[in-house]
Amino acid sequence: MRTTVKVLAVSALAALGLAAGATPALAAAPAPFCESGASQFYCDASSTGTTTWSITWYSGSVGTFTTAGSTLFATCPASNLGHPVRASYSYFDGSTTQYSGTTQFICR
Repeated sequence: MRTTVKVLAVSALAALGLAAGATPALAAAPAPFCESGASQFYCDASSTGTTTWSITWYSGSVGTFTTAGSTLFATCPASNLGHPVRASYSYFDGSTTQYSGTTQFICR
């Protein structure tokens, strides 16, 4: 019985170790600044060049947008008005891909 428990424990730790190795690094870039009004939203990043945005809507679906600079302007879908939305971004700084923290705002 103890051998079985040890084997299961070692297997579980190994699986967790593999999962931990596959997760992305901690955010290196600050979370974006976002605000919303008139059914639109604006987010500004601390990025250079092409910026890839990840917007998580209230429903849980994720929208991906790519901008040439650090600013995103978009429309809030009607189903998201009055609800929280999360935004984050990533960009390549010339040597590595930088990932931001996440900010949350209300679509208005």
